Amino acid sequence: MGKPEQSKGVTIKINGEEKVFADKKIESQEAASKEQEQEQTDESFEWILPEDSNESKIVLVPTPPKKKMPKLIGFGTGSLKSSDKRPIKTFMIAVICAVFFGSILGLIAVKTITKEKAEVSSVETPIPTEATVEDKKAAVTEPGNQLKTFLVQGGVFSSEDAARQIQKKIIEKQVPAEIFKLEESYYLFLGSAESLAASKELALFLKSYDVDVYWKEINFEAAGTSQEDEKTLDKMKAVYASLAETSATKLRGKAGTVNGETLKKNMDELKVGKLSPAFSKMNDDLTAAAKSIDEYETSKNEEKLFQAQESLLNFLLNYQK
Repeated sequence: MGKPEQSKGVTIKINGEEKVFADKKIESQEAASKEQEQEQTDESFEWILPEDSNESKIVLVPTPPKKKMPKLIGFGTGSLKSSDKRPIKTFMIAVICAVFFGSILGLIAVKTITKEKAEVSSVETPIPTEATVEDKKAAVTEPGNQLKTFLVQGGVFSSEDAARQIQKKIIEKQVPAEIFKLEESYYLFLGSAESLAASKELALFLKSYDVDVYWKEINFEAAGTSQEDEKTLDKMKAVYASLAETSATKLRGKAGTVNGETLKKNMDELKVGKLSPAFSKMNDDLTAAAKSIDEYETSKNEEKLFQAQESLLNFLLNYQK
């Protein structure tokens, strides 16, 4: 037989009917027992954690510190502060420096240009825009012993040795060159023409032979001559001017204005006249120049015109003596 089920209350029989009244104490005990079982059940709950995976794993990386850009000194990039903490724009300093250094460079440039102009003006004479009639007659109309010439200059030297070194190089290029001593300097002349403008044109022509050239007006003077000698000199100057124009214009490829009959007449008078040894040598130079020009008319060989120019330079050397 099993044990009778324990009563959970009080049974009272009224009028033949049994009624059971629950024992509150017992019920409270049962409820406490159930809560205890529930707590035990909760304590035995198993927690299941998800496995680590690369996809769901979040890694926090610290942000690297920002690099500070270096401050540049320039227009509008920064400022300096004065003692009273008022900003002074850097571009003002840059402007002041630019003006300062610009002024220095400007002064240097002005001095350099001035110096170059002074050097050029010492060896080169300003030229008119075109040859004039007065220029062509100047060599003839100069009074007395004066002879105005218009020459192509190849350089000015302080010593004769230096001049001869350059003279040798120019002659090797088939260009005539003679050394003249004027005051304390030695001049190298390469040719002669009828005017200053014409001497410039002749200089540009000779420059094609790779020589340094200038154009210059020179006055030569023959000293210690008598009145009779002056008349002879006047004829020689007229012949020289005609031969210089003829040879120079032909070298430049232009037409001259020389009167051939007047030239021949003056040369014939010099031949028949009685000349001193010095004058005779000068006349030989003029005759040689005229002969070279005549040979050019036949051969059209430019070398003959250079020979005529060389003879005219020799005439000037002897005139100077």
